[in-house]
Amino acid sequence: MTTAKQTAANQKNAHKSLGPVTPQGKVKASGNAMKHGVLSARLLLDDENPEDFQLLLDGLQASLRPNGSLELTLVERIAVSIWRQQRLVRAETAGIELSRRLEAKGNRRQIESAMGMVYPKQIEDGDLEPPSDDDGLDAEYFEYCQTLVEEYHNLDRTSLEGNDIARLEQVASTMHAALREEAASAHVTVAQYVQTLKRGLLGWVNKTVDSCCSEMAHMRRRATIVEVADFVRSRQSAPIGQELLCKYQTALDNEMYRAMRALREAQEWRLKTLDDGTVAAA
Repeated sequence: MTTAKQTAANQKNAHKSLGPVTPQGKVKASGNAMKHGVLSARLLLDDENPEDFQLLLDGLQASLRPNGSLELTLVERIAVSIWRQQRLVRAETAGIELSRRLEAKGNRRQIESAMGMVYPKQIEDGDLEPPSDDDGLDAEYFEYCQTLVEEYHNLDRTSLEGNDIARLEQVASTMHAALREEAASAHVTVAQYVQTLKRGLLGWVNKTVDSCCSEMAHMRRRATIVEVADFVRSRQSAPIGQELLCKYQTALDNEMYRAMRALREAQEWRLKTLDDGTVAAA
């Protein structure tokens, strides 16, 4: 029988707060899982968002419908396992990306070894830069240089030493056009421009062809480096420490399955207890 004192206490307790009512209060209370129970041992890293974990936990609670402290704790354990698995995937991806970076000395050495490069002709930073939007222009310039080199073989030293511009135009039209453009930039005729050159037409032709050969060699070298670098990057696409990652993944899976099995058993026990109580009451 309830006494007058108990009745008064019950009435007093009924007016006490049963939890947050305002939206702000509910949001604040939703973070309690981050401070108590299984999660009190600092689950999150500094760069991980507590709201993301709370969303995961809320989703699991909505789908698994835990009832009571035990079931809530088991759902938290499931959430922790899933969270750590997501972290493992991020760590694996980050490890692969780091191992694939061509800035790494090990990867550079692999490329240099594959290409037979030795000091001082080693890889430069510019060799590893991604292709630019000017690749089409580079291809055109390479073809242009090839044409100049081919025309060079049609020239004879005697005509060049004699500054024979007519002969140059006849057998090396592309090279003559380049000479004409330089003369136009200097606002003089081709003949006048050739007279200003230190070594005359021969010196200009040799310098122009040497420059083209150097540029072509650089472009060939860079193309080969890019090709070899792709092979190195592909080789490094397998996760580092695959065996260790697999073991950790298996441990996380087992932890999650144990928590799920324990939750299922707890819920079955609760429902069975309710059924037994209903039968007894009837």
